[in-house]
Amino acid sequence: MRFSCENNTLSSWQPLQIPPNITPQGIYVGTSGYYYDDWIGIFNPPKLTAAQAAAASDQQKADQDRLRFYQHYFSFVEINNTFYQPPSMAHFLDMEKRSKESMLYSVKVHKDISHTKTDDATAGKDLMQKHIYAVSPLIETGRFFSFLIQLEDHVYRSQKKLDYLLAVAAEAVAMRIDVHIEFRHISWHNADVLQALKNSGVGICNTEIPAVEHAFPLKAYATSDKGYVRYSGRNVEAWYPKSKPTTAKEKLAARNARYDYGYSEKELEEHTAGQLSLHKKCAAVAIAYNNHYQAKAVKNSIKNIEMLKSRLGVG
Repeated sequence: MRFSCENNTLSSWQPLQIPPNITPQGIYVGTSGYYYDDWIGIFNPPKLTAAQAAAASDQQKADQDRLRFYQHYFSFVEINNTFYQPPSMAHFLDMEKRSKESMLYSVKVHKDISHTKTDDATAGKDLMQKHIYAVSPLIETGRFFSFLIQLEDHVYRSQKKLDYLLAVAAEAVAMRIDVHIEFRHISWHNADVLQALKNSGVGICNTEIPAVEHAFPLKAYATSDKGYVRYSGRNVEAWYPKSKPTTAKEKLAARNARYDYGYSEKELEEHTAGQLSLHKKCAAVAIAYNNHYQAKAVKNSIKNIEMLKSRLGVG
């Protein structure tokens, strides 16, 4: 892959080192989302002006497509814009056409499923059916890893909530489509909850959020044959904004501050040990870095892959 260009903007940009491919080992490392403007010039190549595009190579033009460029580096990504807007089949048809053969996707379910206040199973199951239909292009080509149902960290465990989650997940599981649930409140750290997931064929997403007192601890649990783990950084001070953001600019700044965290090499070594423990229990493991600000998730993912390769002793 060549990136040299005569114009000064591209010639001053240096691509990150492409990591080794460890997907044959059944481990898929990537990021939560891939379309961030603050990644441009850090991970993604700078945008081309009209004049630059006219002089650019076919490869440089192709690399302006952020999904295609991402796939030079990774074979897994978590789609998270579906949390904010309902998924559409047209979107996933287009995505599937732009995917390399080995690419895998997980899809975060819409907030009307995960952040409901009513826990109406009938409504939730209807929404899940719509999600299944929308992502069917990925399912049909074997590129779908799992749905992710992510709960807020203030959602306390209750039987009503658990019954609702399992009922919604069952719509997909009955069709052999994977679902993982990410619990963030420590009240869900319970053997009965894990057993209920296992009995229902639903996966648990191990997660790291900053060490607030009620955080679900980061573990290497597996309740299905697919393991899942996510890392959102350790910015305790920025996890809850001091004042509620109201404007779009303030909301973006608060989000960026929350995820502005780069894991150290020691912390990544700890992650790697947990991932290998999970790998022993599962046929496949997906790893998503959510500390996305300034492409820190990309850099941590690349380093994580290198560490896994070394520990696995492959290639």
